[in-house]
Amino acid sequence: MNEKHLTKQVSLKIQITSLFGLMLVIAGLMIILELRIKTGWLILAIPGLMGLILLMYGLLSAKKGWLIAGSLVTGIGLGIFFALQKFKEINLLHRFGYLLMFLAAGWLITFILLKLLYQNTAWWALICASIFGGSAFAMLFKGANAFDLVLDIALPLGLVFLVWGFRGRLIGLVITGCLVMSTGTGIYMGWHHSTNPQGLIETGTMLVWFSLAWFLVTVFSRIMFRRFIWWPLIPGGVLAMTGWGLYIGGNPGNAVDFVGNTGSIGLIIFGVYLLLMRFGMQK
Repeated sequence: MNEKHLTKQVSLKIQITSLFGLMLVIAGLMIILELRIKTGWLILAIPGLMGLILLMYGLLSAKKGWLIAGSLVTGIGLGIFFALQKFKEINLLHRFGYLLMFLAAGWLITFILLKLLYQNTAWWALICASIFGGSAFAMLFKGANAFDLVLDIALPLGLVFLVWGFRGRLIGLVITGCLVMSTGTGIYMGWHHSTNPQGLIETGTMLVWFSLAWFLVTVFSRIMFRRFIWWPLIPGGVLAMTGWGLYIGGNPGNAVDFVGNTGSIGLIIFGVYLLLMRFGMQK
């Protein structure tokens, strides 16, 4: 048994040594070729190519660790390659956005490969992909606005928690997903368009959006468990009333429109709940 284990360890060391030896040879050849023909991009392509080699080794050896490492190194390498192209024509924010976009792609590839090859649903990889992907989207298409960044991260991240919660029938993850999405939306809706912030109006708007998360928890619980979970209505109602009060205190002239708009959203949520309840009774 010990000899078999020792033989396996020696074989693994030989494979790893050969792998890194091959990577060093290819890297050296690419550097020499770049010095000869001066393309300006061959050296930048080395990290991405090294990642692809690691990824291929992970696929051929059926080892999860190397597969994950290969996916991430490939994503980082391709991000570096595209981020540093036309260096003077792309601003720093967009270059960083490209890096994050390919890093998100690396995590997404990790999730897909683990699911296809090992039937392993790696939600942690999807969480990382949503964070980096949302950040990349904000930087590439919206600029350096912190509120856009919060919204673009919160929506996909909350969606991942929601899907995870539905698949696993875990109400805690559903609550987390609702809270993450409503928090990002509330911060964005409350503060993004505020040219002259007054505090009360923005905070009131934010709290009303926070309250919607708790009402959604009740709706989603009906879909998941076919029963009424009432306790989320308590924090939801408290946040809604507090938010309305702060908004009315800061902008009484527009109070009717604000309460009407946000109240209509609450009516829609309650109507969806009633429809789901009727559907459940028919089932």
